[in-house]
Amino acid sequence: MSHKLDVEDGLYGIIESPNISRIRFGEYELNTWYGSAVYFAKDKSTLGYKYNPTGGAGGGAGRKKSDVNKDDIWLEKLFICDSCFKYTDVKQEFDDHVQSCEYENKQLGKIMYKDEKYCIRKVRGSHHKLFTQNLCLFTKLFLDNKSVFFTVDYFEFYIVYGSQNNKPMGFFSKELLSWDKNNLACILVFPPYQRMHLGTLLISFSYELSKSQNLISGPEKPLSPFGLIGYLKYWTSILTREFVHGKLSNNETVTLDEVSKITGIRQDDVVMTLKHMKVLVMKDQIIYIKKKILEDWAKKNKVSFEPLLKKGGLLLE
Repeated sequence: MSHKLDVEDGLYGIIESPNISRIRFGEYELNTWYGSAVYFAKDKSTLGYKYNPTGGAGGGAGRKKSDVNKDDIWLEKLFICDSCFKYTDVKQEFDDHVQSCEYENKQLGKIMYKDEKYCIRKVRGSHHKLFTQNLCLFTKLFLDNKSVFFTVDYFEFYIVYGSQNNKPMGFFSKELLSWDKNNLACILVFPPYQRMHLGTLLISFSYELSKSQNLISGPEKPLSPFGLIGYLKYWTSILTREFVHGKLSNNETVTLDEVSKITGIRQDDVVMTLKHMKVLVMKDQIIYIKKKILEDWAKKNKVSFEPLLKKGGLLLE
């Protein structure tokens, strides 16, 4: 059962309980993590499959706004194409679409990074509006703190594809003009492809991208809980590498500004990460980094000192 609902109802972006029970994403059956009212908005003229007021995607009998319960399951299953993110709640429509999807076995956008396993491509929201809008809608089912989907014109999307299956596996978005000089607005590795280190790959690439523009940068705040975990993994790896084996390994003293310039990580993120690692000590009003504690931390947490991106794989402008 599904219900018509206006975006103006105020439920979009704040539905904490899933309102779609399950999704079929390509060959995968997945539970959703969060709800989204936009799949059920009245105006479907620019998004995905046609809106059908008597059934189909976003259809159903509907109820008064006052009767809508945010904790309801509005739809038992939504079918989403794993190549272009178009969607329907009618299985036959989904099967027909899969047979003719123009993005099947096609990687969209300009290559920015490539190795033997993965390829990262840049896709402009203004050039591929429907694709990126549907990508944002899909993302909202798994992130609770991001809500952009109409204003994709002002974003570019960096999508990681598998070299073998040509399927999008995750992405991050970036504002074309960020007043805070953020190098990342939103990041998600799609559930079937998590635990493959793709989040770290995308984060690492975002920093290489900002370094190529001579920027000390970082992600838009606040981070989601999963996002914070991913960033702490990246930040600890980079800082440990530089202090133990890199450009900072032989320095007796170092300033935050120097650490930030070498790593490309903002100073507040550097401090937060070192506190998280518990390697900072104060003596005579001076803060020291205990290198031995840092080395032990790296060993205990199995930090790899190998580059996160393959040498020669970056194809930045």
